[in-house]
Amino acid sequence: MPSQSIPANKITFTLDLEDNLAKTDFAARYPDTTRQVLDLLDELGTSGTFFVVGKLARSQPEFIAEIAARGHEIAYHSHAHIPLDRDAPNNFRKETEADKAFIEETTGQPVVGYRAPVWSLVKETVWAVDALKELGFEYSSSVLPAPNPLYGFAGAPMEPFYWPNGLLELPLPLASIGPVTLPFIGGIYLRYLFSPMQGMVLRRIDRKSVLWTYCHPYDFDPGQVYVRADGLGFVMSFLLWRNRGGTFRKMKKLLGNGTAPAFVTRVKSGEFENSIIAENLTIWSDAYGEREKCRTSLRS
Repeated sequence: MPSQSIPANKITFTLDLEDNLAKTDFAARYPDTTRQVLDLLDELGTSGTFFVVGKLARSQPEFIAEIAARGHEIAYHSHAHIPLDRDAPNNFRKETEADKAFIEETTGQPVVGYRAPVWSLVKETVWAVDALKELGFEYSSSVLPAPNPLYGFAGAPMEPFYWPNGLLELPLPLASIGPVTLPFIGGIYLRYLFSPMQGMVLRRIDRKSVLWTYCHPYDFDPGQVYVRADGLGFVMSFLLWRNRGGTFRKMKKLLGNGTAPAFVTRVKSGEFENSIIAENLTIWSDAYGEREKCRTSLRS
């Protein structure tokens, strides 16, 4: 199929559908909040990509089927939102294969996209790339190509690229704001950065980057009670909880100038077929060599 280019200022909407705040009333609230997001996408006349945690899909299969039926892509976001470096290769493969089959049966759609929890696809976890490709995934959206307090792949390309085994990677879009480099149009960054600043950065961003936004249902839910998130201190938990009231307004403004379709549509169109190949970049030599240590356990 001939490639079809998407204008550089068009943004794909993605949402990480996870229940890592299930100890609160979030578990009861996220379907309604997500349906409000779906209504917004209907209003804008666009489709999005919903990265779904396997445990959530198994507990709410009718809800996942509803999202798919409304015209959106269902992709995979791990079994239980455990970062890759805290998972074992053989366990990752087993859970991913089972969840992928379950979601495909539930939605009637092939699952071809993957996103690692908290951008945990880094040099030490590239073993996951082989498992994803062998299980039938066509793309990953898991690399944060800059230093980060949690997970980051410093020096990775900021444009789409292919791993040596042919898996496409769509890195998180970043921008330099003062002395720091941030994922400026998603999650907590979307909520706290002023819209004029985001607009300025969008006009200056490298056009080789593929623009997409990411959020979670809780980003749109100012009514959720405060809870200290697992593994986070008070300050970070408080920041995650606050400043949600304007998210719908900001998202509508961000996407109002035009949207790009779901990732699967863009991938199938051939838009990324001329992307660079990671094996041609010296930065990957040491990192990708690490995968060989895991290949036996990955297939056991």
